Amino acid sequence: MTLGKIAACLGAFGLLLACGTAQAQLYHYKDASGRMVYSDTPPPPGIPAGNILKAPKTTQAAPAPAAAAPADGKDKDGKEKKDGPKSVADREADYKKRMAESDKKGKEEAAKQKQAADNQARCASLQQNLAALQSGQRMKKFDDKGNPYFADDAERSADIAKAQQDMSGSKCGG
Repeated sequence: MTLGKIAACLGAFGLLLACGTAQAQLYHYKDASGRMVYSDTPPPPGIPAGNILKAPKTTQAAPAPAAAAPADGKDKDGKEKKDGPKSVADREADYKKRMAESDKKGKEEAAKQKQAADNQARCASLQQNLAALQSGQRMKKFDDKGNPYFADDAERSADIAKAQQDMSGSKCGG
């Protein structure tokens, strides 16, 4: 490598560093007519703080108007509000918190849906049992020893009353 090539590489590297420095001092905001402005000078005083999209970290951005900020120094969730933009770690923590809350809500909703489906299946079974008892057909039962017998009318009436009680206890509307 010749001395000229080394000098050219160093010069190009220096320009890249200068471009990075210039980029760091750039303001990005919307002016009064709504156009996007990229400038190395701060926006005029009439530009609201909400229209300033990017400002160098070495200078202070214009403070938000006092009417827009809550008087107690807390954000909309009631948490202490920090000055300036959130750090990457804070944004990551907020994201993880939102995802955990979303997962929790999803699991709660799934549990409610499963419980509703289970209750509906139980109600269908109770309704089917009650319909069979009320149909008047002979019902075969088994005694303690496992011997089959047919239920009499008193036993059928007691079974119907129990089935109706079970349905009302399960909120089946029967």
